[in-house]
Amino acid sequence: MQKEINQYVHNIFAPYPKVRTAKELEEELSANLTEKYQDYKSKGYSETEAYQMTINSIGDVSELIDSINLQQSELEKAIQMDFSRSRMVDSDFRDVSIREGKFKGSDLKGSDFSNSDLTDCEFKSCNLGEAIFENVNLTGAQFSGSNFKGSTFKNCNYHRSFFKSSNLTGIDFDGQMFEETIFEMCTLKKASFRNTNLKKVQFRLSDVKKVDFSGAKMDKLTYNFLKAGKADLSNVTIIQ
Repeated sequence: MQKEINQYVHNIFAPYPKVRTAKELEEELSANLTEKYQDYKSKGYSETEAYQMTINSIGDVSELIDSINLQQSELEKAIQMDFSRSRMVDSDFRDVSIREGKFKGSDLKGSDFSNSDLTDCEFKSCNLGEAIFENVNLTGAQFSGSNFKGSTFKNCNYHRSFFKSSNLTGIDFDGQMFEETIFEMCTLKKASFRNTNLKKVQFRLSDVKKVDFSGAKMDKLTYNFLKAGKADLSNVTIIQ
């Protein structure tokens, strides 16, 4: 009956897949019900009787879940506030929508933005060292005068994102896709764009001489920007 109990509880929480706290409650409730089921069995009830009595003991948890869902929504709204000049070292921004958020002069070192939506956010003079950007929507996001030393970028959406006067030294962008992205006056020493797909990407006044573009595919516009910057383009492919 363990499988049946877990499935029953899972069905209760199924409508709330994006509420992380709900997952924790699901695991806790399954464990409690399993213990209760075993208790009924030890009192002599049959498996069917014990299972039914266990299930019947569940109260209405919908109000609790709705409350959690509301709290999550309020958190997302709060995240949209202006967090300029804030110290938020090692903050957890995972799975949160932060559209049009303002971060100016903020210390975000070590923060995790995995699976978040940073569409049209503005980061100005921020410390983003050792931050994690994995599966992040960076559409239209603007980063100016910011430090990314030791940060991780993986499988992000860089459509129309703008990096200006920022430290991207040694950043690994391998295997990702960039479209209409702009790198202006950025420090890109030892950065890697191996096996990337670059379309209408502009490298304005950025030092690209020591950037690795091996295996990259790019259109002519991107190619011309990199050629003007004396980048090593000996192992790239030009696409339409």
